[in-house]
Parts: sequence; structure tokens; C-alpha cells
Amino acid sequence: MEEELLLREPELLCEARHPGDVSDLCFLTQDHIATASSTGSVLLYKHHTITQRVEAVQEWPDLHISGGRRCPCTCLATYGEDTMLSGGEDGRIAMLSPGQAAPVRVLEKADSCTINALAFLKQSEVLTVNSFGQLKLFDFRQNTDGPAQIFSATDDHWSLLCVDKHPGQLHVVATGSQDGTLTVWDLRQNRFPMTTLDAHQSSMWEVRFHPYHAEHLFTCSEDGSLWHWDASAHASLVASSGRPGGDEGPSGQQSPWLGLEASPKLEINSLICNKSLSVNSLDIEGGLLLCGTDSENIYTLSMPHLS
Repeated sequence: MEEELLLREPELLCEARHPGDVSDLCFLTQDHIATASSTGSVLLYKHHTITQRVEAVQEWPDLHISGGRRCPCTCLATYGEDTMLSGGEDGRIAMLSPGQAAPVRVLEKADSCTINALAFLKQSEVLTVNSFGQLKLFDFRQNTDGPAQIFSATDDHWSLLCVDKHPGQLHVVATGSQDGTLTVWDLRQNRFPMTTLDAHQSSMWEVRFHPYHAEHLFTCSEDGSLWHWDASAHASLVASSGRPGGDEGPSGQQSPWLGLEASPKLEINSLICNKSLSVNSLDIEGGLLLCGTDSENIYTLSMPHLS
């Protein structure tokens, strides 16, 4: 199936108008797509697969306002098929539910600067990264707008632009920064919570753990690069030696991503031979990786060993 997709040229099936720039989008269900708008709104579109039509079925207008004016909704996250979160330049977080016109909850003072990315850690716990270089954990069971925990990587306060959680060990989180640095966090540690790795030469726009093989991680950057970080050899070393860095998750498995700075076993491979313009986004499912660039190209890469 993946080989067939690689051989087929992409074909436009349907399109729909969208108010403002699309700053983020994600699937809520197999046929419902949520979008974040530069107008401060969130829209929900339905894809009618039989007639190949896309239509807007709900809009949450003016969710993000700063100084009395609308400001961009910068990011979205979903949990299941009935919960969405939006973050914006105003530092607000809004929880939304399809079919309900008003937000379920709004954290008015979640942050004092732009929220660049969101990710659900659990149903009631949410991670955010902001333009001040902070990783924050919010617990929606608490009756407060403030975060339950705040983590900072350095005193330089480079903006954190993207975040992803380890699919099997929820205390392991990866972020990418404006200076291209990859940081892996251990949320159980308060004093020295991170492993910092020099990475791209410019802003890191996206970081993704492989959903089924979490010893593999992928990043893309403003500098036109797309990298595959392979920690499988380090994972085998940690598992066999029981060395520090073998911090166990709920499953009893050890994480190769903690304590990587001095490891000779981490392999980094460039997946685009000739650097393009900025690689803005990526996603991976099984052995198929997609990325989009400023050159208006979509790259489809086959990685059969990860199927």
C-alpha cells in the first residue's frame, strides 16, 4: 500500500475557502479537520468522502484577542473525537467541543507571551511551549489558569517552537527551539530535567517521535533540512548495561533519549540530499514520512524498516 502511494502523483480531490491564513490543522476524526486561523478563530471542516466535498460545519470566532484586537490562533491539539485545544499569540488556551458553541473552558492567563505549540500529555494534562523558551504543564483538574509546572532550558530564552511526547513513556518529551536545538525533557526531574542536543542551523519547526518505534525521532527546520535521529543502538546499549539513561517508563522499558549528550551510539541522518527552502512540517505513520516545504513541494519518503 505504501509503495502504491509513493508511485501515485497527488491529486486534488476537493478544497474549501478559509478565513485568514491556516496556522495549524489536525484531524479530529477520520472525516473532520480542525484548523487554526490568523484571525483568531478555530474552524471545523467535514470531508464528505462520497461526493468529495469539504465544508465548514462549525466556527469558534475571536477566541484569541490582544489589546482589543483579534490576534492569530497559533496551534491546535486534539484528544479523542470530542476535545480540542487552541493556543494563541495572546497566551490564552481555549478548550473546545464539537457541537458546543462556547468554549468548554478558557485559561485567560495561561501565558504572558505567544503559545507556539500544544500537546495533550493525558486527557487532563496539557503541554505548551512558548516564545520565552519555556515548557509548561497545565492540569485542567485544577481551578487555576496557571501551570502546574514550568521548565526552562537555558538563560538565553530562545523560543520553543514545537513539542511532542514519547508515545509510550509520558515523562519523556521532545521540543525544538528557534536556534535549532533539540531538547529532550524528563518531566519527573525538576532540577536538571533536560538533555540538550545541537541540531539544525536555524529554527526547528517540527519534532515527531515515531508512533510505534519511539527510538526514532524526526525533525525539520528553517534551514531546509529534514533529519532522522536513530537512538536504537543506544537503546540496545542501555538495555543491556542498565546504565543511567535507562530510566524506566510505565512499561518497564528504558528510554534511550535521556542522557544522550555523551553517547556515540546516536545516529543522525539527513533525509533530503539537496537542501530545499524551509521544511515547515512533517508527519510519519508506519514506514511513510511526509514533509512540506516553502518551495511548494511535498516530499514522500519510504522507510520500510519502520513499517
